[in-house]
Amino acid sequence: MYKADRNAENYTFDNIKAAACIFVILIHCKFPGVAGDLFEALARFGVPMFFAISGYYLLKDDDSTGGIRKNMARKLKKTSIVTLKIWLIYTAYSFLYAITVNYGIKEWVNEKFNLFEFSRLLLFNSGKFIYDFTYAFDHLWYLFALLYVYLLVFIFAPILKKGAKPISILLLGLLFFGELLKIYYPIRPFGISVSVWYVIRNWLFVGVPFTLLGYWMHEDKAASLIKRPHTLGMLLVITGVFFTFFEYKKWGQTEVYFGSLLIVVGLLLFGDSDNEDAELITEQQSILSKQLSFIGKNLSANIYFFHVMVISFLGWCVDRINPDFYGSLVFMTLRPIIVITITILISYCFYVVKLITTKNNNNLRK
Repeated sequence: MYKADRNAENYTFDNIKAAACIFVILIHCKFPGVAGDLFEALARFGVPMFFAISGYYLLKDDDSTGGIRKNMARKLKKTSIVTLKIWLIYTAYSFLYAITVNYGIKEWVNEKFNLFEFSRLLLFNSGKFIYDFTYAFDHLWYLFALLYVYLLVFIFAPILKKGAKPISILLLGLLFFGELLKIYYPIRPFGISVSVWYVIRNWLFVGVPFTLLGYWMHEDKAASLIKRPHTLGMLLVITGVFFTFFEYKKWGQTEVYFGSLLIVVGLLLFGDSDNEDAELITEQQSILSKQLSFIGKNLSANIYFFHVMVISFLGWCVDRINPDFYGSLVFMTLRPIIVITITILISYCFYVVKLITTKNNNNLRK
């Protein structure tokens, strides 16, 4: 089994994370017209890619049942703290936003905190508990789904190595079967239409299978079993792009395309095959690649967490300054670029503050 460089720095994955988090912004903040629709469709690989990379780094060197559970307990603690912090920030923002538009406090509380919305959170990692009219997009589902994944790996640690591959393949099959049902036979499980986005896009059909996909492709050392992994990876990515555009043209927007899966697998091959040559890759990196690596390693998480707040706040400001400009073609074209730029700058500020805080703490310990 391949273990030696399981936790080595992987600059290719850093680049991929940078690209993925920027593409995710283009789901929630689209360019106008057909170009915006195509970018949104292509961007659907982004969150599955994050799950797959989490799966790639799922374990440390100890892959015994005890070692897996110890590592999952650490990840659960860390992710729970991050999830709570980000949720509290967004909840505070939602409250302040609601007050500024004269939305009643009682109405705000009743809308967000009730048994129905809490049940949607528990079942589907969605609901107004984590999003509402003030910022519209429930992107925080990713964190809650990741908690479910780590908890399930903790519980089923004894069967992880043998069960990861068949379980991921089965759940991916169910994911795309569900996408077909949405198109051709929209059933209503639990009284909720399968066409509602969170019925398919949740911890079970996206979080678990893509995380396990990243795990077993790494554990099987997929790249070493292929003579030219870069060539195959590139072929899969290009094929995935064309499949995505074909699926969009035929069926319109959906949560995860089959092309998205091909892109994720292709990018995993790229990252896995580059892992052993990290030093050489660093020396050969272009300036752009180094910047992407920095963004992916240090900023991508906060870019994902806070871009929705930037979208909401930007819209709030422009709508109050010049409502006519808010809906104009010029603003809608510039909006994604503005949001990407502001979000990167904010994330960089968080990074600098973290560096300073860490340095001060280290000095205090000395």
